[in-house]
Amino acid sequence: MEKKPKEVIYEHTDVKKMLHYVNVWFLPFRWGANTYRGCEHNCVYCNARYTHEYLGLPTGEFSHKIIVKDNAAEVLDKEFSREKWNKKLTVNLATVTDPYQPAESRFKITRKVLEVFLKHHNSLTLTTKSDLVLRDLDILSEIAQTGFLNVVITLPTLNEDLRKKIEPRVPSVEKRLEIVQKLHEIGITVGVTAIPLLPYISDSEKDMEELVKTVAGVGADFVILDTLNFRGEARDRFMEFLKSYDPDLVPKYEELYQTNYCDKKYASVKRRYANRLVKEYGVDNYDKMYSYRKKEKK
Repeated sequence: MEKKPKEVIYEHTDVKKMLHYVNVWFLPFRWGANTYRGCEHNCVYCNARYTHEYLGLPTGEFSHKIIVKDNAAEVLDKEFSREKWNKKLTVNLATVTDPYQPAESRFKITRKVLEVFLKHHNSLTLTTKSDLVLRDLDILSEIAQTGFLNVVITLPTLNEDLRKKIEPRVPSVEKRLEIVQKLHEIGITVGVTAIPLLPYISDSEKDMEELVKTVAGVGADFVILDTLNFRGEARDRFMEFLKSYDPDLVPKYEELYQTNYCDKKYASVKRRYANRLVKEYGVDNYDKMYSYRKKEKK
């Protein structure tokens, strides 16, 4: 018998800052911001639950105790107004929680923050799994026209049955493909992150090619594929899921994941094939992910 989902609790707070530095060399941004803490999407593979520990909260509450940052827009406005701030610096909204999780339909914190990005014409990368982003096409179009906007849609599989198991509270595969197509049609740069690919489940050559071919067909500018990895308690949570999904895979995963990262040889094979696919289907336009570098070249 399936467990009844816990009731979601919203806790309102005022924050002192919104921007945080992201020190990861291969990412196309160095700054991040989150309009909420916690995420109702409750994806099985989520690596962000450890962030609740910073608030003194158990990681198990990440998906049902959501911290709403009521003054997010006001604080970000002040940070963007600082004399030393460079509006060319791309900020990723968001780094550890989806800005369009169900809470946004009630509190509209993300929309208010987008208004701040538009006001300052600050470069923006927006990452989400939700079709609620289409609500804000009006303001997103303005941001794209007057500055830099890069929208990234997470879509790790085209298998809807699998999606329901690993992303129980996330919009369907079909709806996310519609997001990509609509953003493309109005001229907004849109990419897809097929992350994580699940070894022996969703990372066969056939699965990978079907995914890349499909998102290319609806207008994606670029696609990034990568294999599952773990952080914090994500390993225990995913392995528990695996026991019910396919117990025979448990020893295979234990062999692949002797650390928090997939076996290098296995991951390298998948990466090489992914690189071939994105070139073949023309979704390797990774220069569109960068605002600052592009402007430097002019």
